[in-house]
Amino acid sequence: TRIKYPLVRARLIRHWREARKTMTPVAAWKSIVQDTEKRRDWVSKRGRGGFVRVGWDE
Repeated sequence: TRIKYPLVRARLIRHWREARKTMTPVAAWKSIVQDTEKRRDWVSKRGRGGFVRVGWDE
């Protein structure tokens, strides 16, 4: 099956969009992964769905 739309966890994309306002993509990802609270927030919801459709540019 071909992926028509990229899907990302809603909690992760929320953190990503917040970080991308002021940082480069690599710095934004680093800030999310290294922040214990943010990491725990989206990692704890694995396996429960919660995917949202995003654009290819994100």
